[in-house]
Amino acid sequence: MKLGIIVPYRKRPGHLRKFQESISKYFKGKDYHLIIVEQADDLPFNRGKLLNIGFQYALRQQCDYVAFHDIDMLPIDVDYSYSDVPIHLATNFTNSDREIFDTYFGGVTLFPVDLFKKVNGYSNEYWGWGFEDDDLLMRLTEQNVFTDFKTYDVPNLAQSGIYLHNDTSYVKCPNTIDLRNNFTIHTSFRPDDIVCDYDKTFDEYCVFSIPGWDTTIAYNSFNRYKFEYWDTQKNPMEITSKYDYPRFTSMTITHDATSRLLTVYQDGKEIGSHNLRRRMLDTQEENFYLGVGIPERDNGDIKSFVGFISEFAYWNDTLGKNEVKELTDSMGISLLNNYEQYSSAEDLKIYYDFKHINLDRQYQYETSQVTNLASQRVETADCYNCIPKTIQDLEQKRISIPARRNSTFEMLDHETEGYRQAEPTQKTHMEYTQSGWKTESTRKNQIRFYRNVINNETNLGKDGLSSLKYTASSKTELDKYTMLSVKL
Repeated sequence: MKLGIIVPYRKRPGHLRKFQESISKYFKGKDYHLIIVEQADDLPFNRGKLLNIGFQYALRQQCDYVAFHDIDMLPIDVDYSYSDVPIHLATNFTNSDREIFDTYFGGVTLFPVDLFKKVNGYSNEYWGWGFEDDDLLMRLTEQNVFTDFKTYDVPNLAQSGIYLHNDTSYVKCPNTIDLRNNFTIHTSFRPDDIVCDYDKTFDEYCVFSIPGWDTTIAYNSFNRYKFEYWDTQKNPMEITSKYDYPRFTSMTITHDATSRLLTVYQDGKEIGSHNLRRRMLDTQEENFYLGVGIPERDNGDIKSFVGFISEFAYWNDTLGKNEVKELTDSMGISLLNNYEQYSSAEDLKIYYDFKHINLDRQYQYETSQVTNLASQRVETADCYNCIPKTIQDLEQKRISIPARRNSTFEMLDHETEGYRQAEPTQKTHMEYTQSGWKTESTRKNQIRFYRNVINNETNLGKDGLSSLKYTASSKTELDKYTMLSVKL
């Protein structure tokens, strides 16, 4: 079986030299052909289109299957043998902590030629970094080409809650939260799928917010769960999860005012912490909100949440790690009494358990109330357009994931593309840059994928190998090696 190794390339001569040497050594004595496809124009890089071009040339070389291969990944322990189904190989790296999330289908991928033809190849319409691999994975699903699947099960808990479904759907709560001293904030929820807004650089869905200089718990279109706050010098700070899907989850934030340690947990596990140089900014707003950043804002960016919320709690003390874990392990048990590892019931000051919502049937859920179960007096929050649901009413989420073959690569150093994680500034190491897409083109690709693909279907009938157009600039051919230079 002859393998075609297809590599998209532009302006990385050092990487090209190292990659050629690595492949030549790794495949010595084997039947393969290395095809480098160089984009020789000044247009944004188009990885999918370059790989389509390389695939057409691999057919001329009578290759039986192909490896779509990034140039910065050098094989260390990789099985490139033939597979009759698409296989993702970029699973492990000796010198990089790159995220390998469930639907990651980039880096290095094997395809038998007949199945790549069946899905009409990559889309040619993703310019700049990102989402051409997501589109390809969707094409496999549509054409019933083998993929693995993962189901995000709804927890088997006897819980009820509220479903928030539009910009006018939220909970307005009296704010007695003190961010200056010890505290713990906890909420359990599940966001709906991402819906992109053309007018925004990214989308954020606030589950919890103290407005002003917003302190928020949110899910966003970078597929991250996030806690964001501001310090007293009005510098934004954030702690985010790794790439994750909209699923039922719990977020817990603890703050120790003495040690100035802020810690964020997801499902009882720590995902990040900050040692605070300055105190958190506490705007001491009259109300905080669940399901929205703020109901009304001049620029219209209210950051409304669509999804399910089961509970919210606030303690005026710092829960220990064992207690935070117990909140997840024993989810659904009332927080009003101590049990197992949880021993802070006396410090619980706000507790909304949304199975205790008081509905105003006359107004068809337009207005209702939920009682703060931790208050010594009758204290309620106002719920607007909230629909009661049980957790079992939530639809299971089933996603396609690529079949994988465990492999190890060395990653060559380079400036990463796509998502930029929030990091300390060089100035103080206590002030943080905000996370986000590095380029506008990635946001455009995301909007195209979520608006035109994931909510409808791919355009594989009209976009791909069958619609491929380019101009060849030059070609260099040696034994088992071809370099094509093209303009798109």
